[in-house]
Amino acid sequence: MIGLNGLTMTTVLTCALILGLWSLPLNYAPTLARFAAGGMEWAMSNRETMPEIPPWAQRAERAQRNHFENLPMLLVVLLVAQISGQANSTVNLAAISMVACRVFHGGAYIAGIPLLRSLGFVGSLLSLFVIVGQLLT
Repeated sequence: MIGLNGLTMTTVLTCALILGLWSLPLNYAPTLARFAAGGMEWAMSNRETMPEIPPWAQRAERAQRNHFENLPMLLVVLLVAQISGQANSTVNLAAISMVACRVFHGGAYIAGIPLLRSLGFVGSLLSLFVIVGQLLT
């Protein structure tokens, strides 16, 4: 646990932070691919046209979209667990699992491995349901 002005950085809050920061590589992977394809001229333009990007970068865009579609739900559940004081060892383990599965999901998505991508997605949802189950008991 990390202390900051009397606040404690718990496992659940650390996991929420990591999920938020995972947005950075997911945001910039497709942009860097476009920069590589379009060069400095494209990067300095208004970007009214988009250069073609390789399949991995297209998958990175979809992984990014999936992440941002799921992020609010994941963060709300983590923050409710933290604020309600129900962040026990089961919740902590599920939060760590959720983060690992989300990062694994994004990596497998970009790599183009559908089965592993799906396993990462399902794993993160199962982790979410474990936390929700703890909140409702």
